[in-house]
Amino acid sequence: MKILLKKLHMENFKKTKDQTIDFGHITKISGQNAVGKSTVADAFMWCLFNKNSLGEAKFQVRPLDAFGNPIDHVDIKVVVTLDVDGREFELSKTQKQNWVKKRGTLEATLQGNDNLYEIDGVPKKEKDFKTFVSDIINEDLFQLLTNPQAFVSKKWKEQREELMKMIPGVDNDTVIASNPDVLSELNLALSLHTPEDLQAKAKKALSEYKKKQTEIPARVDEVRKSMTDIDVAELELQRNGLKEQIATVEKSEADMTAQYEAHQKVTDDLMDLKFALSDVERKANERNVTKKNSFIDELAQYENDITSCKRRMEICDQNIRDADGTISAYEKKRAEMHEKWIAEKEKVYSDTLAFDEKETVCPLCGQSYPADKIAQIKAEFEEKKVALKANWEKEHTDALERIVADGNRYKDLISRTQEKIVDLRTNQEKIKVNLQSAETERDRVIKLLKSLPDKVDCSANAEYQKLQEQITLKEEYLSKMNSGAEIRQQLKIKKNGLMDELTIVEKQIASADNSAKEERIEELEAEMCEIAQSVADEEKMLYLLEKFMKAKMMILSKMVNEKFGIVNWKLFDKQVNGAVVECCECMVNGVPYSALNTGHRIVAGLDIIHALSVMHDVTAPIFVDNAEAVNDYNIPEMEGQLVLLQVTDDKELKVEREDMRND
Repeated sequence: MKILLKKLHMENFKKTKDQTIDFGHITKISGQNAVGKSTVADAFMWCLFNKNSLGEAKFQVRPLDAFGNPIDHVDIKVVVTLDVDGREFELSKTQKQNWVKKRGTLEATLQGNDNLYEIDGVPKKEKDFKTFVSDIINEDLFQLLTNPQAFVSKKWKEQREELMKMIPGVDNDTVIASNPDVLSELNLALSLHTPEDLQAKAKKALSEYKKKQTEIPARVDEVRKSMTDIDVAELELQRNGLKEQIATVEKSEADMTAQYEAHQKVTDDLMDLKFALSDVERKANERNVTKKNSFIDELAQYENDITSCKRRMEICDQNIRDADGTISAYEKKRAEMHEKWIAEKEKVYSDTLAFDEKETVCPLCGQSYPADKIAQIKAEFEEKKVALKANWEKEHTDALERIVADGNRYKDLISRTQEKIVDLRTNQEKIKVNLQSAETERDRVIKLLKSLPDKVDCSANAEYQKLQEQITLKEEYLSKMNSGAEIRQQLKIKKNGLMDELTIVEKQIASADNSAKEERIEELEAEMCEIAQSVADEEKMLYLLEKFMKAKMMILSKMVNEKFGIVNWKLFDKQVNGAVVECCECMVNGVPYSALNTGHRIVAGLDIIHALSVMHDVTAPIFVDNAEAVNDYNIPEMEGQLVLLQVTDDKELKVEREDMRND
């Protein structure tokens, strides 16, 4: 795709009031500082993308007065004529201020700006305009192709990512083929994992192995320190003596078992008798509890009835009070109707309508009407008077009837409300009778409930008396027996002490045997040898991977730099510890871009644009700011247009165009 800028028209854009510029293959725009050179590039980008030439969305578009204040009530307009692959388009953008006069104010206030768009003279919505422009070219790519500083202004990672898009991927086989004697060992590993994964895996394994290398000597030393030199024969004699003492104690415990079992049997029989006695008491109390619960349930029912009656009495009282209030209100209304009826009854018709003699004179000629006409007019007047009186009398009668009807209605309402009060008082008396009955029954049940004992006395029960006698005999017999519990407890304490001593002695005998510890030391030393080999294997893997990565870096760097004529890219950097890390730095003859003068930076930027144009197969107008810093012969041959913005002594903006490049 080839994009050419044919013409740019500006009205009230920044400092430019009205100017049209025609562009050639090379267009030189020169003048002193602040005469509007950069304004041309800003207007071009503002029309297409609503940004300035630096990619900034917020910048001063409106012209300023001598005091630096924005000039209002003027429209800002930019018209761009583009040639896209031989087809010409005219794109227009106009910004108008939106002044609004609010209700109650004298002056209009600025409520923002409205942007209007046209394509070939046809008005377009902003969305459609932006879609049209983006269909021609992506904004980010357009910025990179039109501004020599745009690419190097990106973050280095973004620059590197864009450069990597210029070249095809490099497979592992290609990298290994560059140094097969060294890198061929990685064939199998790289078929299963990426170099980055292998490197991370090897570093993790190496770290773990080296950690173990530092831990094993300490563990060997710990085992050696635990080895002891003890007389085992003396300990074995001590162990046998303790075992004989334990056997003697266990025999004494067995002798005490029979005596304990006899004592336990009598104890169990005594407990059975006490359980039977409790069962007799439980059954006797169950009947008492059942009766008591029945009274409690009956009492709860009467309490509920009493509460319900009291609540209903309160409701009746409230309803009677409400009805009395309603009657008072109706009687007041009835009295008002009576007064209103008297007032209406006393009204008398007043005939205030008098005949106007002017009605007998013609308003046009001023002469009196004929006698018959005058007689007709007076007759109509008399009929009108009669009709007015009849209408008044009808309205008067209707008003009296309405008042009487309202009075009778209130009388009927009072009567019905009084009947309701009578019903409420009758119902209230019935409720009062039910309340008194419920309170009487409640008091009766309370008296019966209090007559029941909390616990039944079973002393007169024959079965209860018999069990009491048997329990007394058993307790007397048990008091004379000896369970041997105290002796058995002493034997148990003695046995536990001997067992503890035996455990200590056996541990001492076990610790005196160093054969297991010697075997453990041999295992640890063998493990240390294996770890040392593993460390060597992982270090070798990291060495090979580093060689592989360096070889891949060299191939990638070569492929990228072949795309450029002047610029050379440093894509990898070696750190102090020897590690190679990714980077991205533009170089010209070994000098970093940041250290280049303005002229060399422009040449480098044009070289970058040329490579990007070839990659994307797109050329666009290139705006070169500070072009006075580079000589014409230093500017590389470019497929796209060049717009050279140069600082000169000219006090007004000067435009020169060349349709063909002069070699």
